[in-house]
Amino acid sequence: MFSYSKAKRFDLGRFRKEETPPALKNPSSDYAYLQALALALRKEMGVTETGAINIQTLANLFTKLQAVIVPVLWGHRKSHENAIHVYLPRTATKPEATFEWKVPQWSNAIERNRARTYFQAYMAAEALYFVEQALAEVRAGHTKTWEPFKVPDEAIGVGFTEAVRGVLSHHLVIRGGKIANYHPYPPTPWNGSVRDLYGTPGPYEDAVQNTPIFEENPPDKFKGIDIMRAVRSFDPCLPCGVHMYLGNGKSIETLHTPTAFGGIVH
Repeated sequence: MFSYSKAKRFDLGRFRKEETPPALKNPSSDYAYLQALALALRKEMGVTETGAINIQTLANLFTKLQAVIVPVLWGHRKSHENAIHVYLPRTATKPEATFEWKVPQWSNAIERNRARTYFQAYMAAEALYFVEQALAEVRAGHTKTWEPFKVPDEAIGVGFTEAVRGVLSHHLVIRGGKIANYHPYPPTPWNGSVRDLYGTPGPYEDAVQNTPIFEENPPDKFKGIDIMRAVRSFDPCLPCGVHMYLGNGKSIETLHTPTAFGGIVH
């Protein structure tokens, strides 16, 4: 049983609006830390350890702590398990709003597209936060955005970043001061991986297996709409890159490309 008396106590105190609240300066996933912080926040809101929290009271606390999105760390499991709250403050044309997204029971095209709609609220909250951080840097006189550099005569470079869909990497070779080879590896091929050595299907193949076909077109006019909807729902970049091939064409030329797919057929 966790004992609050043995855990680190948090004093939220009164802080200036431009300061980062003490509870948010050094976040941690340590269970004791989270329990102690949750109890401190409940005390701040005047709620007992097991009492229900009013959603508006919680949203007001988010505003005070300058937090734009906070995973639910407390509450009844049946009503808040695997949920995320997104708070958007009032604007010139819209009132303040709070959204709650829960991990759905089923993974399908409808739920993936619905989650994408909630993600718009998430990105709006993130955008507001980043704009405020950027304005603070500008007001402090930190307006420099790049460093002078000289292109080397010979070099190999690689860069990794976290895109919305996953890991994105760029690979570059420079010879004679010019780009000799360049290759980006976006998250889509990683996410849409083929079967592994144990025969486990990739997410796209797994999603279309046993998919009911409701399309009423005859075989000669079959479009594969049901299959396309399932695959395209994984990634906003897929609608223009995934198409149904019915085997009626012919190979004119095959070119080698160093990707996971082995070649491109024209």
